[in-house]
Amino acid sequence: MLPGSKVEAPIAPAADGKTKAKGSLAAPLFFVSLAFACAGSRLGTVLPWALSALTLAAAGWAGAAQARALSPLCAAAFGFSLLIGINTLVISPAYTSAGLYHPLLLALAVAAFRRFDDLAERRAAIAALALGAILCAWGLAQIGFLGVERAHALFETPATYAAVINLLLVPALALLLCGERRAPLLGIGALLAAALFAADSRGGLLGLAAGLGAAVIFALRAKALHRHGMLLVLGVLAAGWILAAGVRTLPQGAAGVSSREAPPTAEARAASSISRLELYDLSWHAWLQRPLAGTGYLTFHYTLEQGRSRVPSYGESSETWFVHNDYLQALQEMGPLGLGALLALAWLPGLLAYRHMPALPAASRPLVGASASALTAMACHALVDFPYYIPVCVILYGAWLGILDRRLGEERKSAVRTASPTPWYRAARIALVVLAAILFMRPLVAETAADWGVRRSAAGHTQSAAFWLEAARRLDRADWRYHWYTGQFWDAQAVDTGGREAARFAAEAFAAGFTANPLEVRNLLGKISVHRRHGKLLDAPAGPAMLEAWIAQAEALAPRSRAVRSERALLGAAK
Repeated sequence: MLPGSKVEAPIAPAADGKTKAKGSLAAPLFFVSLAFACAGSRLGTVLPWALSALTLAAAGWAGAAQARALSPLCAAAFGFSLLIGINTLVISPAYTSAGLYHPLLLALAVAAFRRFDDLAERRAAIAALALGAILCAWGLAQIGFLGVERAHALFETPATYAAVINLLLVPALALLLCGERRAPLLGIGALLAAALFAADSRGGLLGLAAGLGAAVIFALRAKALHRHGMLLVLGVLAAGWILAAGVRTLPQGAAGVSSREAPPTAEARAASSISRLELYDLSWHAWLQRPLAGTGYLTFHYTLEQGRSRVPSYGESSETWFVHNDYLQALQEMGPLGLGALLALAWLPGLLAYRHMPALPAASRPLVGASASALTAMACHALVDFPYYIPVCVILYGAWLGILDRRLGEERKSAVRTASPTPWYRAARIALVVLAAILFMRPLVAETAADWGVRRSAAGHTQSAAFWLEAARRLDRADWRYHWYTGQFWDAQAVDTGGREAARFAAEAFAAGFTANPLEVRNLLGKISVHRRHGKLLDAPAGPAMLEAWIAQAEALAPRSRAVRSERALLGAAK
């Protein structure tokens, strides 16, 4: 629960010192998990995702109070997570480790928070708000001292920053609507509102409006809407707007900052909206080509490369992995089943909260409304951006979903199995844990090996580099990147030494990378380049006809790529 909530925890049995010490670890572990998730949301690498998942699982273990029966919300969250994992491992032609870790973070967050007791929940909320305060200060410093027009903290876009802020701001405002007046809640609310206005994200403002609208509806349903609460919400938002506007007038003190960035013009905003419509059109036509199974999780980037003619606003080099509408992207990448799963995850919480609100204890209703409002805000923001693909948003969303599920499912406590597990059950659970550890550790170990191999190569330690790069691509053969790194390494060795073996290894690595991901053009271009430049070193070099077929395939994958055009020109010059 949020600090300042009037929801009181029931009197619990006295806990021994060991249990108390264990429970007190949940909040700091959750803070660390969110911090790693923020880094992973920017870097897009396995290590911060894995560390976030590990600390989140540890937080769930530390704060677990009681096992709970499964519920419709659990089915929606775990089903969506499982669907992404199956799509990534079985259906998608372009495997990505994000397809394993994104759903893992969602499932862990839901599992952890639905088992927290009230004290662990309150402490975790304070930890999340502490991180939110850091992000707020970061964003406000950007617009105040660094000349940045739109705050984004460490994230790549202001939209992502706004999505994170909304998941903390909206529930705070929802509690204010229900009569909360405590100073800490008012202060953090004003700071979060200032950060949201500093981001100047239209998607973020849409999410805020939707979340507030939902909060009013839930408060009316709960018969808890206070007139003074509405005035407090307006006052907090006004204070936030004034704070953000005032910070923008501060002198810029950072070295090297000579002038403030120009704010986006009306023409720029209109162009951005048109660009989104172009992305929507491209995604829709991509789904029509594979209407049942979809194109595969996180494959829109490749769809954009193939269909840039439909998105003229992106030119030849602008990139994105996202449709900027999570529902349309789910339909394109995972088919109707994926869209249905996302719709259930996004909208079932609000429907269940509205349905069960009158039957809930009066003390629980404000927090139920706050949780459902936060989830609704992100569900609406997903109409124009991509919050369901951002790890830190996924964790916060899962946390609110777990809190809501616990409040809605108090009557299911009696349904929890209390009998001792059988030996077969324990053995199956251990086997499942081992398999999961192997599945999730493999990408982490492979990425670590590849990173070390690249570092060894840059330092001139070729033998060590070859070992680690080859180890990486054998550990995770489905990931095209490790074949590409290895192919680049051996290609450079072939150039330096003229060795036949190095040329053969380069050709094999690039070929394996293209087999692993036939949508990624870089391995195909690497293979073409090796056969074109090192043909005399290869036992079976590709002939002109084969090279022509390969470059035509590359042009189909990325028709406007400068690298593809350059390789085409080099092939033409070699004839």
